[in-house]
Amino acid sequence: MRIRAATSQDIPEIERIINQHWAVNIDHQKEVKNPNAIISLAEDETNGSILGMALMWITAWNKTGYLVELAVEKTMKRKGIGSKLIQSLAEKAKENNLRSIIVETQLGRKEGIDFYLSRGFRMCGYNDRYYTNVPKTGDDIAVFFSLDI
Repeated sequence: MRIRAATSQDIPEIERIINQHWAVNIDHQKEVKNPNAIISLAEDETNGSILGMALMWITAWNKTGYLVELAVEKTMKRKGIGSKLIQSLAEKAKENNLRSIIVETQLGRKEGIDFYLSRGFRMCGYNDRYYTNVPKTGDDIAVFFSLDI
């Protein structure tokens, strides 16, 4: 497996993988061209298939990367792909002189929370008014994690 930057030609595969987990709500064509966005892909070196993707937005004013999307092919979960993508983004964050990477998930997504904590992220906040598209329950609280660079 290798990690590489996404191109416009990769967008159908990126969105296919994302749609396995949630509905696509980002214009990836725009993000591929955005100088303040990094889309990293995990690619199978033997057949060129996309195994996972990560999108990070860079904000210069606070030297932070925002991990907006991280998705791995459902049949390839728990094989280190997500970890490699996080590692790649951390390297890109260093290259861009960022101080941290922030990610948000829902309190009810234990698998995601465990994933981020086990990769060195620490909880740095929550917002119980963040989501507008779900009924208010204990699981719809946004929790934020930070990885220091």
